[in-house]
Amino acid sequence: MDDKYDVFRTKGGYLNERQKEIQNFIGKNQPVKISDISKSLENITIHTLKKDLQYMKTEKMITAVGKGKGTVYIIKFNKRQT
Repeated sequence: MDDKYDVFRTKGGYLNERQKEIQNFIGKNQPVKISDISKSLENITIHTLKKDLQYMKTEKMITAVGKGKGTVYIIKFNKRQT
């Protein structure tokens, strides 16, 4: 499993359909809090949402600004996305 994940890491990250939905929501509504995402994407549990946001931060696809309940998320644009 680690080898499979390493392949995706070298390609710059991979988003499943749920994560793409989260990324699209953030892009259209940024800056957003986790509560904003949770209210709009009711089909995603808060636990899963937190894991997906953490993964997307680790892969540098989004940026978290602030701490705790005041944290907002924004899309981190790079040359490939523009």
